[in-house]
Amino acid sequence: MAEKDQKIKEIRELLDGEPKKITKRVSIIFDGKQYTIRIPRELAEKSKIDPVKDEFEFTLETQKEKDILPVLYGDLVEKEKKSD
Repeated sequence: MAEKDQKIKEIRELLDGEPKKITKRVSIIFDGKQYTIRIPRELAEKSKIDPVKDEFEFTLETQKEKDILPVLYGDLVEKEKKSD
């Protein structure tokens, strides 16, 4: 399939399909120095993650009350991507 045809197909799928949310639960790995989270291939491919250019940014939000656990947020930071 030509690149142009593939793009048209992807756009049609976005316009025709209902918005959906894909949820996957993953394990956390500890190697003795740091923690690692593996992103399932399906999600990485659908979101077009570029492992060379993209990064994740983590934010830890703490509370004044000591009995409330902090909340950890992770956001994908996409570096400049070329549009084909």
